[in-house]
Amino acid sequence: MMPRLFVVDYSYQQCKSGHRHCGDVVFVTRRQDSTIVILADGIGSGIEAKVAATFSAEYLFSLINENFTGIEAMKVVIRSLRRAKLNNGPWAALNVVFFTGSGEINAYSYESPQPFVITARGLEMLAFQPLHWSGEVVQEVSTHLRPNEGLLLFSDGVTQAGLGRSLPRGWGEAGVKSFLASTGLDSPVHAAAIPAVLARKAATFNDNQPADDITVLALMLQKPKVLYILTGPPGRRGDDEKVMAIFLAKEGLKAVCGGTTTHLLAKQMGLTPQVVPGKFGTPAHYELDGIALASEGTVTLNRANNVFDTPELAPEAGYGVARLLELLYDADEIHFWVGQAENPAHSSTLKPSGFLARNEVVAGLAEKLQGAGKLAVVKKI
Repeated sequence: MMPRLFVVDYSYQQCKSGHRHCGDVVFVTRRQDSTIVILADGIGSGIEAKVAATFSAEYLFSLINENFTGIEAMKVVIRSLRRAKLNNGPWAALNVVFFTGSGEINAYSYESPQPFVITARGLEMLAFQPLHWSGEVVQEVSTHLRPNEGLLLFSDGVTQAGLGRSLPRGWGEAGVKSFLASTGLDSPVHAAAIPAVLARKAATFNDNQPADDITVLALMLQKPKVLYILTGPPGRRGDDEKVMAIFLAKEGLKAVCGGTTTHLLAKQMGLTPQVVPGKFGTPAHYELDGIALASEGTVTLNRANNVFDTPELAPEAGYGVARLLELLYDADEIHFWVGQAENPAHSSTLKPSGFLARNEVVAGLAEKLQGAGKLAVVKKI
């Protein structure tokens, strides 16, 4: 059975000479069943172009959130862009890719250079087919990628580099492909390095003063690093054994946050957790074979949430917090299993200011993880 795949993205940008803001924007949205990637190149320069690109991308996402299919959303956006083009409104060129967890992709290219596939054999062209929507031509392709394959996307600041100057017809897709082959970078093992190398090379054709914004984006498929976090007992006491058994059967690293929950899990495993007291007022944690972290619960989660964006402060918050953040930073997918059993301590009027209840702090952490480019899923049990 094909493993569910995760889209890892690497990108690099250079602004058009004389501008501080890039008119190309990249959006990556990860969901349980799919990942959507947009590279939008806004008309104009600087802030004006950035606004146009952002508007187009966010419009497409809003349609997807309203349960439009990918092709339905693309048709509506193209119709809108057609009107904008005719009326001198905010317009953008687009590359849009829809990935499924099994590696199936649907890609659409509108007024943009078409993506390459990155394979162990080098870069390969995709067989795009033209679609005619609302008086516009959109290129479409559907294909399947395997683990450790991916796509290379770039804005026309790359393909048109040197246009009318050092390269009368611009660098072009053929130039991009030839350059990466000559440097030996046209393979999945070098995917992380491709964006910066390619963008910097494109800039040299204009004496390092790009005539347009330059964006390069490599999207690679890999088996995800998965972390499951169990925090709090199930809402129904009779579900304890069933939930613990299902949790333990999941593939991936496992962590548990909560003293009671740790003991429930240990009982299911036939083990006795060993308590390791916290130092200088930090939360205690436990040693439990086969579990990446077993710690006290809501306090650990709150402290991890508070220092998520300042990891250098984690050691001061204690071992449990530091280890939890280490696991979160390293994972691609994080699945929170949040027990709904009532905890009298959480309803106390004496809890510290800013201290969030379990459901609230998990929601906050999940939002930060999504913002960091990870897939975060919250399941209430």
